[in-house]
Amino acid sequence: KNSEGQDRPHLSATEDMCKFCFDVLIGTLFHQNNVTNLDEGLESIPATAQCPLFVTWDKLNGEEYHLRGCIGTLAPLQLRYALGDYARTSALRDPRFRPIAVHEIPKLRVSVSLLVNYEDCENCLDWEVGVHGIIINFSCDSKNYSATFLPEVAAEQRWNQQETIKSLVYKAGYRKGLTHDVQKIIRCTRYQSSKHRLVYEKYVTLENAVPVESENNETTLPSSKKNWRNAFNI
Repeated sequence: KNSEGQDRPHLSATEDMCKFCFDVLIGTLFHQNNVTNLDEGLESIPATAQCPLFVTWDKLNGEEYHLRGCIGTLAPLQLRYALGDYARTSALRDPRFRPIAVHEIPKLRVSVSLLVNYEDCENCLDWEVGVHGIIINFSCDSKNYSATFLPEVAAEQRWNQQETIKSLVYKAGYRKGLTHDVQKIIRCTRYQSSKHRLVYEKYVTLENAVPVESENNETTLPSSKKNWRNAFNI
């Protein structure tokens, strides 16, 4: 429910949201304008629907995908507008990585995570690995610290709850370790996520598009039956 007690619309991450993220990234890398106005496939999202979200880009290296960029927000934003912004920001402005380049597109996988079902925890271990994401907040030495891990992080890293909290405290910027005293003052919120992933190969199939490829060191813009070039005002 929202702050006025009204039911929020049920929101789930979808394949169309992931397709839209690829549309935005490809359009941006080919320097096209107004890519966030390409909302085909997002009509099912109510115009006023708000939700915290994360967009994650992974890149295939050998047989495994490795993180290439992930940025989101814990504040509820209007999805129709925020999705394109975070698709671009996570790909190009994650300070941990260099911006994604055109030649990397064929090896990409995008994930859209919508954060739902927020609950206050009784303590910082009151959550389940593989089910919940967590947000921690605490104050120490007159400084405030906060950080979050999405629900899949602990399971993918094979961390137990204690290891997850220790890593999250470090992520928050606290460098004195997870002592018993610190653990007692941590405020924790758990949440779940609706997540959908899409690899580039599937995106090409869904769009009936010619894949991005290099010819004579020049990367070409994909075309499709949906008239890609007109959509991007080329």
